[in-house]
Amino acid sequence: MKKNSFMQGAVIATFAIIFTKFIGIVYVIPFYKIIGDQGGALYGYAYTIYSTFLSLSTVGIPLAISKVVSEYNAKGYYHTRERVYKLGKRAIMLFALLIFLILVIFAEPLAKAIIGDIEGGNTIEDITFVIRVIATALLVIPSLAIARGYLQGNKYITSSSLSQVVEQLFRVIVVVFGSWVMLAITGNTTWAVSVACFGATIGGLIAYLYLKRNITKNKEDFVPIGEPKQEELKITTKEIWGKILKYAFPFVMIDVVGNACQIINMFTVVKILVNDTGFNVNDAEIVMSTLTTWGSKLCMVVTALATGLVVSLLPHITDSYVRKDKKTVTKYINQSYELLLYIAIPLTVGMSFLAKPIWEIFYGNHGLAAEVFSVFIFNGLTSALYTVTLTIMQSVDKYKVVFYSLFLEVIIKLILQYPLMILAYKIGIGPYCGNIAATITATCSTFIISMIYMSKKMNISLKESLITTMKIMAATLVMLVCLVLLNKVVPVVVSGRAKAIFIAILYGVVGAGIYFAITYKPIFKKVFGKETVNRILGKFKRKKSRGQS
Repeated sequence: MKKNSFMQGAVIATFAIIFTKFIGIVYVIPFYKIIGDQGGALYGYAYTIYSTFLSLSTVGIPLAISKVVSEYNAKGYYHTRERVYKLGKRAIMLFALLIFLILVIFAEPLAKAIIGDIEGGNTIEDITFVIRVIATALLVIPSLAIARGYLQGNKYITSSSLSQVVEQLFRVIVVVFGSWVMLAITGNTTWAVSVACFGATIGGLIAYLYLKRNITKNKEDFVPIGEPKQEELKITTKEIWGKILKYAFPFVMIDVVGNACQIINMFTVVKILVNDTGFNVNDAEIVMSTLTTWGSKLCMVVTALATGLVVSLLPHITDSYVRKDKKTVTKYINQSYELLLYIAIPLTVGMSFLAKPIWEIFYGNHGLAAEVFSVFIFNGLTSALYTVTLTIMQSVDKYKVVFYSLFLEVIIKLILQYPLMILAYKIGIGPYCGNIAATITATCSTFIISMIYMSKKMNISLKESLITTMKIMAATLVMLVCLVLLNKVVPVVVSGRAKAIFIAILYGVVGAGIYFAITYKPIFKKVFGKETVNRILGKFKRKKSRGQS
């Protein structure tokens, strides 16, 4: 195992996460053909409950572990670093076991709360059973998350990222093939869904064993160097836990605010669309499902970039900040924004332009939902900026700014939701555009405040990022104009999945080729670094020459 530089770690983590998210989107196509609508609803019940309890069982601790480990590494407190990992591992296992028992014991009351007195679909017994099956993943995933946080804190990004690919691959194999085999053998959809749910446990277990094997094989890299420093001997377990909880809390708050914005949507969107803008209930629910579920899955392609950056960003900025190396902190911040925007801006614009074929490929119906998605994808871009910015602020211990920003975000969303939806309706555009505008405005307020704080209070220059962003936007505009012209020759007319795939590939290749050709010298080499580019080109040339010899 080798430690990764900031750019290496960011690129590896980003592509690993994009790959896993892509698999997570694609497997839906065969899976829902196997289990159908009722089975899909049953799987959704189980997974929603599981996701909520998984958040409770980890409460932001893995990223907090990454930050604490990075901090102690920077100070040379290697013995304390190992204490952090062992304490975190024990605590998370105990807490995860408690959450698992709660979920198993209260699975039936939860099932009753979900379905109530409704008859004719999934039964309370069905839902109870699949909840208990997927609960087994809580015995594995939290420990996996801690191991990842430990490796990330030590700057071993490759192993951590590959474990995500391993987890997703095995999970999807069990979900698709396991459910198909079980349905073929038993003819029972509930059993098929239960096997699919168990895929989370299998994927997590294999990924955890993969990481444990890597850590064991390279255990000499983790052995503390020398004797403990005098300062280390004074660090108590209470102090370590204080740091972990202090760093974990903001990550929990980010999740809470994200859920709060979703709850605002859940309680207002359908009502406003039906009561104030004349939508029928069916169309209103199509809009709602696009905003909260299906559109969000596709937005993951963009937000995955931010997730990958966070994995590399947190330990590297923390390390430089603890060392008081302001120059390197500034460099990492600018690199983060430039790398994110270089990929995210053209990707967002391209996905918006190709909303109909993309929706047709994954979900089949490209009517109103695709129209909503063509606007909603821009929320993915602002969410990615939001995630990276808040991570930067947490890396440099500016927690007050994070809290104030998050609080303001919820207030802005609450205030703007109704008036912007009504305004959109009155000026003749989809009222859902008002909802999306409210979300984007609320999200933008958070990272704008943070960027102003970085510039004014921390004297961190973002001039390089701003100049690069202007160049990226200009190149993206040229790409868009070319796609519009291509539309005159090969119209974006979708009539089936096969044609949608052809259109998406054609436009994707043309758009990406034009954008890369424009940006290669002025932006690509700068963003990824000449050394990284030359290393990649050197490897490619060596492989080519070996193939010719």
